[in-house]
Amino acid sequence: MKMKKRVLCVYDGSRRLWKDDMMLDSEFEVRMRLGDGKSYVTDLDVETVKRADALHNATEEEKGPWIQGDVDIEELMS
Repeated sequence: MKMKKRVLCVYDGSRRLWKDDMMLDSEFEVRMRLGDGKSYVTDLDVETVKRADALHNATEEEKGPWIQGDVDIEELMS
């Protein structure tokens, strides 16, 4: 089994909004040919771009608060 991995990191300036790892068995990938007939894009690539686009179009409220500097995990969890 051969897996393909995509790591998506979405930034708003220096603020990281999202980090996501996606994996797909290459046996099940769907390849779509591009206009030149030689290149292709996979369904995983398309979904990765859709996710990034959705995060960039999010409102400030949906993005959540921006916490700068070192973050105390205990403080966030309380």
